[in-house]
Amino acid sequence: MTNDEHSIEPQQHEDADKELADTAKSESSEKQKPDLANRLTRIILVIAALYFIWYVAGDRLTPITDQARVRGFVIPIVPEVSGRISRIHVGGDKPVEKGEVLFEIDPRDYELAVEKAEAALEQAGQDVGASTANVDSALAILEKAKANLKTIQENADRIFALEKQGIISTAQADETRGTVTQAELEIANAQAAYEQAKQQLGATGQDNPAIQTALTQLSDARLDLQRTKVVAPNDGVVSYAKVNVGYYAAAGAKIMTFISTEIAWIEASYRENNLGNIKEGDEVDIALDSAPGKVFKGQVKSVGYGVSFDKTQPGELSTPEKPKGWMRDPQRFIVVISFKDEGVRGYLREGGQADVITYTGDNFVLNSIGKLYMRLVSFMSYVY
Repeated sequence: MTNDEHSIEPQQHEDADKELADTAKSESSEKQKPDLANRLTRIILVIAALYFIWYVAGDRLTPITDQARVRGFVIPIVPEVSGRISRIHVGGDKPVEKGEVLFEIDPRDYELAVEKAEAALEQAGQDVGASTANVDSALAILEKAKANLKTIQENADRIFALEKQGIISTAQADETRGTVTQAELEIANAQAAYEQAKQQLGATGQDNPAIQTALTQLSDARLDLQRTKVVAPNDGVVSYAKVNVGYYAAAGAKIMTFISTEIAWIEASYRENNLGNIKEGDEVDIALDSAPGKVFKGQVKSVGYGVSFDKTQPGELSTPEKPKGWMRDPQRFIVVISFKDEGVRGYLREGGQADVITYTGDNFVLNSIGKLYMRLVSFMSYVY
């Protein structure tokens, strides 16, 4: 055997060993690929299972909804007397304080009516031989007190309605009751002074029909003159005002839309299967679209017990609802939520959207996940 044959034989052994190594390496690589795919599949299935568990448990213990809106008192501003607008003090989307004049109706016709009524009363007084100056003054004070009570009572009725729902505290409502009582006391004092002034006219003057008629006409004329200045019922914002000087304002016709800023709350729309554990007093986190990155505290005040769904008229047969797909749409109910953070006021706008989560218990894990989720949702408001 030659030297060349001896050198070729080791080379062939080396090539064979290399091929065996490459084959083993390839087989090992092929085994690793299925192992990696299986591992990723398991991880994804575990994550999906954990998410499903959190979704089911959270839906009952920490229910979340993105169908929530800021609500407040929306009051149409309507004049109680007719006439052309002579001055507009406040335009659209402007904050105003309680009692601030919004606009004025030309008062000349109503001033003339007051003058005529005063002249008629004076004439009636002369006819019965008595002075009516004291009666006139006492009547003006009484009518002013009555008008003031009417305004206070309208605002108080709204406050008391919120107290019944638990949206405001009893202390706030008691303060309003005190204001109403004070206004009623002012009327009682003014009424007593008025009766005393009438008695000073003497029996003839007090019972004279002409005096009574003149006093009634003067009272009406003064009240109408006072109504030519339309004022804000409480602190708030004039959000809609598309009128100008010269516009004819008819009594009872809406001129502006007023939104009260004194009291605001959240109306959250929850699916029916979310309501099982929600109860009055539960803590709530609120993420407002108007305040990205901020989460505000709230509290459940009431849970709705009904929705409107029957559209039939009396005497008609009911119409069954038609299915819209292979799964029916969930029914939603309104949950009323009050704010606990005073710093939220600058971000509240009637109809503003919000995300809400309710913590129905002390579950540390679910509550912690919910708080983290709400923090992420609040930052998402930056991008939509």
